[in-house]
Amino acid sequence: MSFTVTLAPFGIQFECGEDESILSAALRQGVALRYGCKHGACGTCKARIVEGEVDLTQASGFALMQFERDEGVALLCSTYPLEDVVVQLEDYDETDLHSARPIVECDCHVLMRNRLTSDIWQLLLACDRGSSFEFDAGQFIEVNVPGTDEWRAYSMANAPSDAQRIELLIKELPGGCFSAFLAGGLREGQAIRIRGPYGQFKVQQGTAPIVMVAGGSGMAPILSMLRALGEQRTTREITFYYGARTAHDLICADEIASIALNLGSFTYVPVLSEPESESLWSGETGLVTSAIERQAGNLRAAEAYLCGPPGMIDAAIDVLKRKGMFSSRIRYDKFVSTANRT
Repeated sequence: MSFTVTLAPFGIQFECGEDESILSAALRQGVALRYGCKHGACGTCKARIVEGEVDLTQASGFALMQFERDEGVALLCSTYPLEDVVVQLEDYDETDLHSARPIVECDCHVLMRNRLTSDIWQLLLACDRGSSFEFDAGQFIEVNVPGTDEWRAYSMANAPSDAQRIELLIKELPGGCFSAFLAGGLREGQAIRIRGPYGQFKVQQGTAPIVMVAGGSGMAPILSMLRALGEQRTTREITFYYGARTAHDLICADEIASIALNLGSFTYVPVLSEPESESLWSGETGLVTSAIERQAGNLRAAEAYLCGPPGMIDAAIDVLKRKGMFSSRIRYDKFVSTANRT
């Protein structure tokens, strides 16, 4: 059984199955509702249900407070219709709602897996039968854990032009559903099913200087963005701050150096929180946000792209705002929990 979801005040309608969330149904049909984590942790997809009954039992009590539920507010990623419903959208432009790529599923196979550091793997997948997978730099996919109904989310690191392959940078977590399988059982040639693309984290058109900040496997979407900007031979000023523990954790250094040759103005600032020897490391140390504080000047005219754990992103946002950057120009992708990013 399916129900009709109407988006007010635009009158846009789509069908939603009784076993899928309103957000999932919208994305499947190319309707670009706003979202972040897609799993109920960030609150980006909040909207008001003004007509019809819905099931909110899967909505996080942390992200959706009881007083919000009482006022008809819902997390669309965790909201299931029980009848036809009307969703009231605020601060939307109708053209934005038609800008999403429809969600597709794609069969792939493993080309290569490579351990980059003690806890980060590089995984290369190839789309089967010469098919391609279209996405925007900065977006992510969900990967099915072989032999299960579980899916895990990872950002692409390759440029969108490389549409027959998918490159992922995956942090290995203790007990991680997919990362443990990657470390122990995944083999070259193995079939892997993916779906996507998801996410609204992408570089905006314009000429503003760009500040990029990442830590750990948060390198992936930033690397995809840099590769795409390099292909465009952009002349925009770009500064990339990357936080790692030690010099051995500075991944993708050769790729970054190669991309830099095609960028008009690019500065890479690696920051080590635990340098093994001060005498062997002359670069920035401490928190990556402290390096921004020390190095960046007035950022009022700039925009930022951040990817990594919530604590790092929250701290980076504070620093960027103190440096004069407008909140509306700060875009980020939080790796919110092991439930969705393992």
